[in-house]
Amino acid sequence: MNAIIIEDEELSANRLGKLVTEHTSIKVFGTFYSVKTALKWLKENETPDLLFLDIQLGDGTGFDILNELSSYPKVVFTTAFDKYVLDAFKYNSVDYLLKPVKAEDLIAAVEKLKKVHAQSDISAAVDSLRDHIKTGFKKKFLIKIGHKFHSIPVDEITYFYSQASTTYLKTLKGDSLITDHSLDELQTMLNPEDFFRINRHMMVCDKYINSIDSYFNNRLILALRPEFDEQVIVSREKVKAFKEWLDR
Repeated sequence: MNAIIIEDEELSANRLGKLVTEHTSIKVFGTFYSVKTALKWLKENETPDLLFLDIQLGDGTGFDILNELSSYPKVVFTTAFDKYVLDAFKYNSVDYLLKPVKAEDLIAAVEKLKKVHAQSDISAAVDSLRDHIKTGFKKKFLIKIGHKFHSIPVDEITYFYSQASTTYLKTLKGDSLITDHSLDELQTMLNPEDFFRINRHMMVCDKYINSIDSYFNNRLILALRPEFDEQVIVSREKVKAFKEWLDR
């Protein structure tokens, strides 16, 4: 069996590739960090037997890739979000791995998929999962300020960040407001064409990036609008996907 890995976090992709090599007989043809680069390869090459596919990518979703294929290969979805572990997995034709991926879970998923032969089963499972995942993106956030609630349009939010286990949004006016959602949850709620998770503590909107400069250790440093009171660093494992997100 051969496969490709589609994952926008370089460290997660490298870890998964290492586990696949060490614990299975699967040959990995390549690793891709965005919808754009994965589709380019898939259009130029024969579809592999198996996709290790991240559901949420920097420039779209795994379903954006599947939508472009004439037929589905076997699929193992990778995700950090339990909310994606849905009824579609009652089928025996797709499986999922929760990040960080464990060797025993990988082995079990591969063994399960070795028994899958019917293309109709794969299609039904993928379609079921797609139907269960909310496709609409959040347009407003209800934020409590003092004793009152205010509705903040996403178009007026420039970035999100976390500090001391609290998540904040920054408005165009420069206000920092507490939101009840974690950054992991926000990744599933916001349009990936507009917002990108640059590190563990921050998501940025491309419209409000004033400048991008090289930074040591193969990272990038950003200047945002409104200005953030700390250095804004794109982590090394995110740099490649971040560049592809901006170049989409």
